[in-house]
Amino acid sequence: MRIFTFMRPLYILNFAGRPKESIELVKRAMRLNPIYPAFYLWELGHAYFLTDRYEEAIETLNRILDRNFDFMPAHLLLAASYSKLAREEEAQAEVAEIERLSPQVSLEGLRQRLPYKDQEVLERLYDSMRKAGLK
Repeated sequence: MRIFTFMRPLYILNFAGRPKESIELVKRAMRLNPIYPAFYLWELGHAYFLTDRYEEAIETLNRILDRNFDFMPAHLLLAASYSKLAREEEAQAEVAEIERLSPQVSLEGLRQRLPYKDQEVLERLYDSMRKAGLK
């Protein structure tokens, strides 16, 4: 249970617009626990996306999928990251996985559920996923 308590600030930092702090904390957590759970990678990939480090986000998010290919949030951020890098085919392939895993997912539904403090961040993510082909 202690691990989840430690990770909560990372989740909050990312949505509060402080992803650089999240990166530092998750890297520290990974050093302290080299057999870390996959959600450490999720928070790190999320923070990389939020800091416009799309290649690092892609690498990190793919490491999550090596552990659990059906982790739909990783596919969402991969679609957005590929879109940001104008890698349309890869972005569209991720959208196909999203639709396979969770056919009910929609941009509007995500907009209503993602608690970003800064709406501009949400709009950037939304725009990237729309360009990738998510409806």
